[in-house]
Amino acid sequence: MAAKKLSLSRDQLATFLTTHEQIKQFEDLFASVDEISTDTIQQLTILGDLAITKSNLALASIQKPNIDYIDFAPNVPHTNKERRLVWDKADKTIEIGMEYDVTQSIGMDSYARVENTTGTLIPKGSAVGFVGVGAQNVLSAAPYLADGSTPSLYILGIMAHDLPDSGEVGYCAVWGHVRNVDTSAFSVGDVLYPSPTVAGALTNVKPTAPNNVIPIAAVLHVGTTDGEIFVRPTIQQQKYYGEFSNSTGVTPASANTAYALAWDNTEIADGISVGGTPATQLTVSESGLYQFNARMQFSSTSANTKSAWVWYRLNGTTNYPRSAVVGTLASNNGYQNIPVSQFFSLNAGDYIELMWAVDDTTMSPTNVAATAFAPSSPCAMIEITQVQQ
Repeated sequence: MAAKKLSLSRDQLATFLTTHEQIKQFEDLFASVDEISTDTIQQLTILGDLAITKSNLALASIQKPNIDYIDFAPNVPHTNKERRLVWDKADKTIEIGMEYDVTQSIGMDSYARVENTTGTLIPKGSAVGFVGVGAQNVLSAAPYLADGSTPSLYILGIMAHDLPDSGEVGYCAVWGHVRNVDTSAFSVGDVLYPSPTVAGALTNVKPTAPNNVIPIAAVLHVGTTDGEIFVRPTIQQQKYYGEFSNSTGVTPASANTAYALAWDNTEIADGISVGGTPATQLTVSESGLYQFNARMQFSSTSANTKSAWVWYRLNGTTNYPRSAVVGTLASNNGYQNIPVSQFFSLNAGDYIELMWAVDDTTMSPTNVAATAFAPSSPCAMIEITQVQQ
C-alpha cells in the first residue's frame, strides 16, 4: 500500500519558520520521508520482532552465575544499618546490622528474639529471664531476680539494647559481647551474677543459698558508658534442699503403734516444705532423686529393756521397704539416737513422713534443753538433699 506523501508549500512553512534555511531543511525532510515505503517499515518491524525474540531466548538460556566468593573491603568506614553486611575489623568476621542499632558478628554473637510485656522499659545490660510466650511465638522476657523465687533454668541472658514496653520485640544476648554498658562498679575479669536483691541488675558477689547462683557474664572493659562484657550464662540444674527439726518431744499413747513425727522448725529450705495437720509431710516441689538423712533421739523412764523403730513412709500409705532402723534402751534416764538414711526417687508433689514406734511407752522421742556448755539437742532432725534432677 502506497504511503500518503507529506507536502507543505513554502508559504505554509513560512508561517512558523523564520529563515530560508529552515524552510529548505523541512523540504528535504519531507522528501526523505516520502522515499520510505510501507514495505520497508513492515520489514523493519518484523526484523525488530525477531531480534526481541532472539534476545529473550538468549536471556532465558543464561543460567544464574556460580559465585565463588565475595570479598568485603576491610578498612572502609561504614555506619550501622539494618540489613547491611560489612567486615568487622576488630572481630575479624562479617557483621550484620539489625534493629535498635544492634550488630551481630557472625560466629561471635548469638541473640534470642524477646518481647517486653512488663509495662516498663527493660534497660540495656539487664539480666532477663523467660516469663512466657508472646505474640507470634516470641519469648516474653522480664528482668530476672535471683532470690530463689524463680528457677535458674528460666534465665535467658543480657539485653543488648533498651527494649521499650507494651509488646516491643528486640534482642537478648545469649552468647557474645555486649558493649557500651556501665561496668564502672566492677573490675576487668570479674565474673558477674544476676542480683538476688535488684531485678535485672548484675553483681560480682557470688550469691549464696537460697538465692540463685548463675554465672552469666565476665567484664572485659570497665567504663561508665563504654563498658564491655562477655555473656555466657552457665545454668546449672537447681538442686533443692531442706532441714527441719522437732524440738518439743512426743509422748507415745500406745505401744507397738506407728506414729508420724511432726516438724515444728524449718531450719532452711528451698523447694521442700512442711505440710499436713499436724505438720508431718515433707513435700518436694520438683521431681528428682533425694537423699533423706534423719535421726531421732529417745529417752527412757524405766530400767527395763525396750526398743524403738524409725522408718520412712511415702505419700501417707506406703512404708518404704527396708528403711526401718531399731534401737534399744535398758537404762533409766538414758538416751538412744537412731539414725535413718534413704534415697527416694520422687515426683513433684510427693511427700515423705518420718515414722516411729516403741514397744514400751516408757521410751519416747525426747528433746534435751541447752546447757551452759552445749546447745539444745532436738528430739529429731532431718536433712533432705536433691542429688539429681
